[in-house]
Amino acid sequence: MSHECTTEDCLNHTDTYLCTHCVRDLQAWLDKVDVLIETLGVTIAKLDHVRPANAGWNAGGKPGSAAPINLDALQLQQNLKSVGRCAKDYARDERAAGIAWLIRDWITKAELLVSGPEEPPVNHAANRERIKGIAPPMPTRQLVPWLREKTGIIINAQQIRDWARRGKLTAAEREPSPTYHPHEVLAAWHQTRKEDHR
Repeated sequence: MSHECTTEDCLNHTDTYLCTHCVRDLQAWLDKVDVLIETLGVTIAKLDHVRPANAGWNAGGKPGSAAPINLDALQLQQNLKSVGRCAKDYARDERAAGIAWLIRDWITKAELLVSGPEEPPVNHAANRERIKGIAPPMPTRQLVPWLREKTGIIINAQQIRDWARRGKLTAAEREPSPTYHPHEVLAAWHQTRKEDHR
């Protein structure tokens, strides 16, 4: 007997609890499971390797604090090991829609754990404007780590000296050692990148 698919907002008709489209969609998710189980294993092994020596149960028999991400990876791996690999089998279960949602949730979390969160893009123009008013001129030994921390851009002292020699950058003060405005160094960096990509 035909009825609507149990997936939320899916109006397709089906003889099972999931329509053909939702079965295909679920199968695409299930096809990722084996690889994720393996890569989560690598993630867990790496985390165990870098975990402090006193984490977990220590020699005194008292529980320490293990890295929570390790437990997350381990739990997700166990969850995924319990998942079947055939979407058509799930389609005959009256709880199919909820199970499919849970599987997608586990897989999404596992992928995020394995790959890490995406880095937001750096807004270089905003960085230049922001530091223009707050950063005084600095010598390169202070400027290099400051730029890395504040803007995420890695520039070395040799590059700064080259830009000054080529006239792309003017020192704010020359004695006792040259100092440079951070926003001008960033401008020289951007100009150089544009030239390199021509």
